[in-house]
Amino acid sequence: MVRTYKRKTSRASYSEENLRKAMDAVQGGAALKTTAIYYGIPPRTLRRHTNKEVSNPGSISLGRFKPDINLQYESEIVSKIKDMEKALFGLTTKDVRRLAYDFATKMGMKHRFNDDVKMAGKDWLRGFLSRHQELSIRKPEATSIARAVGFNKPQVEKFYTAYRGVLNSHCYVPTRIWNMDETGITNVQKPDNIIATKGAREVGKMTSGERGKTVTIICATIAAGAYIPPMIIFPRKRMADGLMRNAPIGSIGHCTANGWTDERSFLVWLKHFVSIAKPTVDEKHLIILDGHHSHKTLAAIDYARSNGIELLTLIPPHCTHKMQPLDKTFFKSLKSSYNSSVDNWMVTNPGKRVQFFDMAEIFAVAYNRCATVEKSVNGFRACGL
Repeated sequence: MVRTYKRKTSRASYSEENLRKAMDAVQGGAALKTTAIYYGIPPRTLRRHTNKEVSNPGSISLGRFKPDINLQYESEIVSKIKDMEKALFGLTTKDVRRLAYDFATKMGMKHRFNDDVKMAGKDWLRGFLSRHQELSIRKPEATSIARAVGFNKPQVEKFYTAYRGVLNSHCYVPTRIWNMDETGITNVQKPDNIIATKGAREVGKMTSGERGKTVTIICATIAAGAYIPPMIIFPRKRMADGLMRNAPIGSIGHCTANGWTDERSFLVWLKHFVSIAKPTVDEKHLIILDGHHSHKTLAAIDYARSNGIELLTLIPPHCTHKMQPLDKTFFKSLKSSYNSSVDNWMVTNPGKRVQFFDMAEIFAVAYNRCATVEKSVNGFRACGL
């Protein structure tokens, strides 16, 4: 018995160059079948590429591709996703899949989406993202509605108008323009990612406790790139010498009942600022800061005025995430570095908890690593200051 073998046909034997030439010819008015035969391309393939029914028209990809939603209409879904992103109401992957189902249903398109859950499948989403490279799955930064509403053009322009007026009135130079702000650190870190056994259901990492206590850090940086040594505020009734052990050089410590900034602690910081920056009535320094109530007391204003300090408050509320240099380029890296420093301290001190007496030393490692000229200058530049 003699067996006969069917010859395997070669697929995509034509070049991408010929495919593009054929597409140009058809779009120019040439007959599709005649053009397909001339360039050695299957007529159905040429029709799909010309009608943009493939993911990459003009490129060779084996296998059929017939999207559930026409590629021309997918651009409307992309536009909707971008509009919601700008409004700070970004769509999740499930939201996009539901949107695709609703769109296909509304337009009367034939689709293979699940009618029970009323959403497109994960395969469609993967294909959708591959067809639209400008989109990707991102982790958003939480933004409160107060920040979103407060940060608007008329409000922001009020601040910059006041800022330009202040600069022109005293001819401030970058070595006399400061930004002061507070942030918080805790004695209980958020563990960094670790390498662990693949497939393990639970992976643990030792922390100093379940709920930490917050310590406030007051920082100030100058447009020319220098920093005022920080002030560390502990939630205690009185200071102890050991609290500032191995703290950043030149920094000072203070205590309040809850560890937050109050009227008295801000005045203490102003005196600390004067001792370092040396402002005078004839050569004033400008400090840009938020509108916290502790910054607006009569005692603080009088002290600042008599010592050559001009305080400029950010007018729009809840806008520090966009308009303060420290928030823009410094605090995020500082807190991340501090978190890693606590993690390292826990490894080298097994069985111990991070106490208030350890925090200044741990914080110093992170602060000395992050307080760079580049971060300061870039922060002022990014905020338009």
